[in-house]
Amino acid sequence: MEKTKTIAGFIAVSCLVVACGGGGSDSGSSNGGSNSTPPTSAGITSPTDAQVISLVQSTNIDFGPSANGRPAGTWRWSDTPSRHIPVYIPTPAAGDTTAQDYAAKVNTSVALINTKLAGLLVLDATNTMPNGGKFIQVSYGTSWVPPGSTDYASYCANVATGPSTGSMIMPDIQNGIYSNPVFINLGNGRCNVTQEIVTHEFGHALGLANHFDGFGTNDTSSTAFWDVLATLYSNPQSTLTANLVVKRAPK
Repeated sequence: MEKTKTIAGFIAVSCLVVACGGGGSDSGSSNGGSNSTPPTSAGITSPTDAQVISLVQSTNIDFGPSANGRPAGTWRWSDTPSRHIPVYIPTPAAGDTTAQDYAAKVNTSVALINTKLAGLLVLDATNTMPNGGKFIQVSYGTSWVPPGSTDYASYCANVATGPSTGSMIMPDIQNGIYSNPVFINLGNGRCNVTQEIVTHEFGHALGLANHFDGFGTNDTSSTAFWDVLATLYSNPQSTLTANLVVKRAPK
């Protein structure tokens, strides 16, 4: 994603150091651009309860206040874990080794998330376009790059409302996910989409809008990243910061 981000009319464009999510693009580390080489640091390895709560607030609660008339508090995919979140992974064309690599990495990230967030949410990978309901769609080679930019490594992947766009996904009036489908755009033809970047983008697709230490800054697979996601999905939508109960993901 990007290290700097602006929100205008609730449409934002961002770019990270590991990858971009909420709506911009990512290459590896912060909400701003950087390179696609995954950082070597592990981020916050043992976050306190207070740190986890603060990170949920900064990456999720404080994003897009009143967007689409949404109430205060957390926003995320609704009705989990009873409602599974479909992840549409189009079947790569024969001989398209790049797309095949991306699809394999997506499946690996889906399995990892389902393990780390067991009992809180379920991602269902499918190569068939869902008939209805909200879902995540993977798109190959469509990461958004700002017009005129040649910094392809800093815009290696992003989460957005469509392919080749920087429009960020938004919460709805009930603090669910407004955008449908939520696109995970992987690659622009001139960068290296790593496993770390793919997992990072799922973080954005699940509701982490802003980067923090352990997500975009330092390692996506940090304890902080997983504890923030676990806390987000173990508390009801619209939970205020003061009412958050910290949930730890398994190590």
